[in-house]
Amino acid sequence: MRLRLGVFALVSFVAVLAAIGISSFVVDPENIGVRLALYGLALVAAIGAILFAIFAIVSPMFGRTGVKPVQVAEAVAAGRQAYARVTAAVPTGAQLNGSYAYDARLVVAATDVPAYEVADRVRVHRSDGKVPGRGELVTVVRLAADSPQVVVTAGPASTPQDAAVPQEAPAWPGR
Repeated sequence: MRLRLGVFALVSFVAVLAAIGISSFVVDPENIGVRLALYGLALVAAIGAILFAIFAIVSPMFGRTGVKPVQVAEAVAAGRQAYARVTAAVPTGAQLNGSYAYDARLVVAATDVPAYEVADRVRVHRSDGKVPGRGELVTVVRLAADSPQVVVTAGPASTPQDAAVPQEAPAWPGR
């Protein structure tokens, strides 16, 4: 997403340069209507370039973006869905597409690897509420088999006593 926004900003900037260049060097100076139209196009493209550049710079502050539902479904089908205990959660105040960003520390009790602790910026959809306080359980899925990063897929577990998630765990194996 960040790369795409950067490319859009670059294309918009090239459109600004092209419109100004054509208006200044190609169009007859007495043809004021065409010149004004080209300057208007340049203004709109300049605003677009600025906005795209700002969003390309700011987008990493909102956590991992672009997690497709297909990726989550594939990870669930591969058996990487698990419960995680929240050991700390601090809201960042950022919201992206209805998801709230939190800097969270989680103890993940996965079935395919030993329990591990991970610190990550997670996004929780507004329909799932917010990341609960210390000790609460959430449902997560690990997108890659060889990576500790998780995506929260459901809010607090309705029956936390049904899931055996330790209070503490070591960091991801291999780190």
